[in-house]
Amino acid sequence: MRCLDFETIILQMSDAIKNDQYFQEGFRELEETLAETTGLLAKSLPLDNELRALIPWQEGKGIPETVPTGHEREGAQLLSICFELLNIVEERVAWQFRSSRRAEHGATAIKGLWPAVINRFKEEGLSEADAIAALRKVRVDPVLTAHPTEAKRPSVRQRHKAIYEELRSFESARRDPHHGRRIADSLRAEFQTLWYTGEIFVQRPDVQEELRNALPYLSEIFPEVIMRLDRSLELAWEDAGWNVENLRKENAYPKIYFANWIGGDRDGHPFVTPEVTKNTLAELHKNAVALQIRHLLRAAEKLTLAPPFTKVPARLTEAISQLEGALGEPGEQISYRYRQEPWQAYLRLLAEKLRQGLYPDKEAYVDDLQLAHNTLEEINATRTAHEWIFPLIRLAKIFGLHLASLDIRNNSEAHDEAAAQLFQSIGVPDGENFASWSEEKRRELLVSELSNPRPFLSRYEVAGEKADGILAYLRLLATHLRKKGPDGLGQLIISMTRSVSDLLLVQVLAREAGLAARMPNGLWRSKLPVSPLFETGEDLANASTILKEYLKIMGPHPSGMQPAMVGYSDSNKDAGVFASQWGIFKGQESMTKVCHQAGVVPQFFHGRGGTIGRGAGPTRWFLRALPQGSLSGPVRVTEQGEVLPRKYGHEGNAHFHLELLTAGVTRVVGLDSHRENPVDECRTSLDALARESDKAYRALLEADGFINFYRTATPIDALETGVFGSRPSRRTGKAASLADLRAIPWVFSWTQARFYLPGWFGVGSGLEAIGTGAYQEIKEALPRFDFLRYVFTNIESSLNSANPETMKLYANLCPDKDLSERLLGQILTEYEKTRSLVHDLFGRDFNARRPRMEKTLALREIPLQILHDQQIALLKNWRTNNSPVETKDGRFDRDFLALQLTINAISSGLRETG
Repeated sequence: MRCLDFETIILQMSDAIKNDQYFQEGFRELEETLAETTGLLAKSLPLDNELRALIPWQEGKGIPETVPTGHEREGAQLLSICFELLNIVEERVAWQFRSSRRAEHGATAIKGLWPAVINRFKEEGLSEADAIAALRKVRVDPVLTAHPTEAKRPSVRQRHKAIYEELRSFESARRDPHHGRRIADSLRAEFQTLWYTGEIFVQRPDVQEELRNALPYLSEIFPEVIMRLDRSLELAWEDAGWNVENLRKENAYPKIYFANWIGGDRDGHPFVTPEVTKNTLAELHKNAVALQIRHLLRAAEKLTLAPPFTKVPARLTEAISQLEGALGEPGEQISYRYRQEPWQAYLRLLAEKLRQGLYPDKEAYVDDLQLAHNTLEEINATRTAHEWIFPLIRLAKIFGLHLASLDIRNNSEAHDEAAAQLFQSIGVPDGENFASWSEEKRRELLVSELSNPRPFLSRYEVAGEKADGILAYLRLLATHLRKKGPDGLGQLIISMTRSVSDLLLVQVLAREAGLAARMPNGLWRSKLPVSPLFETGEDLANASTILKEYLKIMGPHPSGMQPAMVGYSDSNKDAGVFASQWGIFKGQESMTKVCHQAGVVPQFFHGRGGTIGRGAGPTRWFLRALPQGSLSGPVRVTEQGEVLPRKYGHEGNAHFHLELLTAGVTRVVGLDSHRENPVDECRTSLDALARESDKAYRALLEADGFINFYRTATPIDALETGVFGSRPSRRTGKAASLADLRAIPWVFSWTQARFYLPGWFGVGSGLEAIGTGAYQEIKEALPRFDFLRYVFTNIESSLNSANPETMKLYANLCPDKDLSERLLGQILTEYEKTRSLVHDLFGRDFNARRPRMEKTLALREIPLQILHDQQIALLKNWRTNNSPVETKDGRFDRDFLALQLTINAISSGLRETG
C-alpha cells in the first residue's frame, strides 16, 4: 500500500524538522478530522444500524469483523467511500503540513519545490546566469494515458473533488458556527449524492469517454496550475536575492508541454481506429480553442486602459483595424463596443479570430499576443503586461490550438503483419513471411526502399486488412500535417522494439502513407519522430546497439534529438523489480553515450505506472536516481489513468506535483555534474544482484502449475471480466499465457490479493546469492547512491504493504492444495528473506524511519481485511457457481456486481490498482 502525498512529504523533510512531537501533532489532526468526517457521513446516509456500524474511524467506535449478511454490495460501496474520505482527509492534512512547515521554517523546508531547488543552486555555487542556463535546457512533457487502471467512474471523481473543496471550507468555517453548519449541510448532501451515484462503471467505457475524462485536466486544471508554477519560480528567485527581471528577460521559464495517448494508443487496442484518432484530434482542437478564448476574455476584462489617460501605440490601432476588417460584422461590433478601451478590444478580437478558426497555427496566435504585450511595455505598463498578457503567451505556447500532442503507438508485431500483407500484395518473394526473415534480409529490403521515392501502391489499391489499417491511420496523420501542420501530433512509438528493422519498417510505412520527407542523405524519413519502446530485459540490454546502428543508417533527426521510451511495467513483469530497474538504468546509460557519440541529444520517455511494480515512486527521488547525463534533453513521463485523480484531481495537488516534476528536473539538470556517482564502485555487484534476482523470479514464474496457482489465488479472472477501461487485458486475445497478459492486470491482481509480488519478489534470493563481499558493497553504497536508495525504498514499501496472512487466505482459493502449499511456501520464504535483508541494508526499523506510512497502513488494515474476506467469499461463490456477468435483461448479476465493488473498494483502500 502506498499513499503518495504523505510519503512524498516525509522524503522531502530535512532531518532538522523531523521530530516526534510534530508527527504526533500531525497524526492527531489526521485522526480528529477523520473522526469528524466519518461521523458526519454516518449521520448523512440512509443506513440501517448494521451498515452504519461498518463505517470505520468514528470516535469511540469499533467496527464489525464482517459485512452484514445480505448487504454485500452496500457494504463494499460504503467502505470504498470511507477509504476515499480517508484519502481526501490525508490530502488536506498534507496541504496543512506543507503550509505550516513553510510558515515555521521558511519556503525551503519543503524539499523538491522551487525554493529548495534555487536555494540548493546557490549553496552549490551556481550563479544567476548558471541557473538561467539550466532552466533554458529544461523541457518536461507529461503524457496522459488511459490504461484500464482507473477503477472509478468520472462522475464519482467529480463528487470526490467537490467533497475535498467542501472539507476545505468546513475547516475554515470552524470559527463561525452558522457558516460551519451551512457547510456541514452541503457536505451531507455531497455524501448522499455520492452514495446514490454508485461507485463503478456499469459498462466498459469507450475511447471517446476516456478522452472526455482526461479533458478537464488538460483544459481546466493544468492551465491554471501553469500560471501558479511560474509565479512560484519567480518568488523563489526573488527569495534567493536574484533579479526576477533577468528571468523574465531571458524567458527562462521551464518548457512544459502535454501529450496524450488516449485515441492514439493502438497497441493491442482494436477500438482505436483511424476514425477514433480523427475524432480525438478534432476534440482536442475544439477544447484548446475554448481554453484560449476563455483566458483571453478573462484577461480582456482587466485591460481597461483608455485614452487620454494613456497613449495608444499606432501599431495596436492598426492591428485592431485589420482585425475588424478580417472578422466581418462580429469584428465591427467588438471594435465599436470597446472603442474606448483598445487593449480590451484587441483581445476580444483575437478571441473572435479564434472562434472563426482563422489561425493557421499557434505561432501566428502567439505573435498577436506578443503585440499586446509589447505595446503595453511601450507605454511602461510592464506589470500589466506581465500579469495579464504573459500568462496568455505561456498558455498559447504550451497548449496551442490542440491542447496536447497525440502520440500514436503500435506494436512491432502489428507492423510486421501489415508489412507481410503489403509485400505479398506487390509480389516481393516470400513477402508473406516477412516477420520471420533474418534481420540482415529485412534491413537490406527496408534500406533499399528508403532510398526509393515510389510508393508500393496507388492511392486506392488495397493490400489486406492489417496493411490497410496501418496505412489508413498513417495517411490520416499525413492529412493533418498538410492541413494544420505539426501542432497536435507527437511521436510514432513502437512498442516491443527488438531490432533496427522494427524502426526502419515504420519509416518505410510512413513513406508509403505520404507521411515522410526526403532527407539530404537521400533517405525518406517520417515527418513525425519515431521512438523505439524498449520493454523487456533483453530488449533493454540491446537498446544501445539498436540505437547506434539505427543512427548510423538514418543519421541524426533534423531536430537534433533522438527519442527513446523505456517501459517499466513489462520489464518488471519480465525480469522482476530489481533486474528491471537496473536494466533500465544501464539501458539509459548506454543509450545516452551512443546519442552523444552520434551528436544527438537523447530524449527519454519514462513509461511509469501508478505502482512500484510498474515503475512508480516519489518523483523527486525518481529523477535523482536517473543516470548522469540522461536528462541532458527533454524528458517525457506517463501520467496514467489511476494516478490522474490522485495527483491532479484539484489545483492544489496538481500544483504541488507538477512543481515537484519541473523543479526536480531543473535540479538534476543544474547539478548533474555536482552529483556523487558511486555506480562504478558497485557495478559488478549490481550486475550480479540483477542476474540472481531475475533467476529467482523466473524460477517462480516457470514453476510447475504457476499459471493455475496465479489464476486461482488472485482475482485476475474478475479483473479481466471487469469494466475498468476500454482496452482489452491481453494484447492479442490469445490463450491465458503470461506473455500475452498486460502488465497492468498482472500487477493489479497481485495487489488486490496483497502479495505485491511484482514489487519485491526475487530480491532476497538475489542478495543472498551474491555473497558477503558484494552485499557489503551494496550496503555501503546505499546511502550515497540515489538509484539504490530509491529502488530499495520502493521495495521496502511493497514489502510493508504486503500481508502474509492475507496471502494465505487467497492461496486457499486454489483448488489444488498441494500446488497451493508448494508455491505459497516458496513465496512466503522469499518474502521473509527479502524483508530481513532489506531491513539490514537500511540498518534502522521501518517504523522509525517512515512513521507516516506505518500510520496509514495501520489505519487501513482492519477495514481492508473485511473487504478481503468478502472478496474471497464472493470469488469462491462466483467461480463455483459459474455465475454470469450479466442477467438476461443486460444488468450486472448481483454477485458479480458485489465482487466488482470489492475490487473498487480495495483499490481505494490501497490507493492503487495496476
